[in-house]
Amino acid sequence: MSQAQPHKTTIGEFGYVMHMLPPMRSHRLFLKVIKMVGPALGPVFDTFFSATKSKGGLDQEVPAEFFSRAAAALFGDLDEKVVEAVIEAFKEVTVVDGRGKLDGGQFDIHFLGKLDEMYCWLAWGMQVQWGKSVGALLKRATERGAAAVAGLESPSPSI
Repeated sequence: MSQAQPHKTTIGEFGYVMHMLPPMRSHRLFLKVIKMVGPALGPVFDTFFSATKSKGGLDQEVPAEFFSRAAAALFGDLDEKVVEAVIEAFKEVTVVDGRGKLDGGQFDIHFLGKLDEMYCWLAWGMQVQWGKSVGALLKRATERGAAAVAGLESPSPSI
């Protein structure tokens, strides 16, 4: 599916369609989210990667403990303003069951008493908006790390 095409999902009893944010707005929000969650998840990933290395590599199954530690680290460092900025942006590009956008007062009415569905919508929106970006960043970081270990490339950017 093209990044320009709207993405669809069902959460609870409602169907959602999310369009892409304008590139620079998406970029700015993505950087804020990375700055918010990056420091919290760094130690968790370090522990995970060192444990998998000692067990024979990254092809090991990810233990449930990793996800519980990641969630605890993430939710401990959430920045209310960043999360609200992401929600505000996603409201403007989401249509619910063809009834209209979630912006304005519709958002509060729609998710009243359904915070669980709101969090599912938010997580889905992050995947829609930034899933490919995270994958590309991780791939590039892995490639650079492997090249640096092999002595092929400096891990620091060239100027």
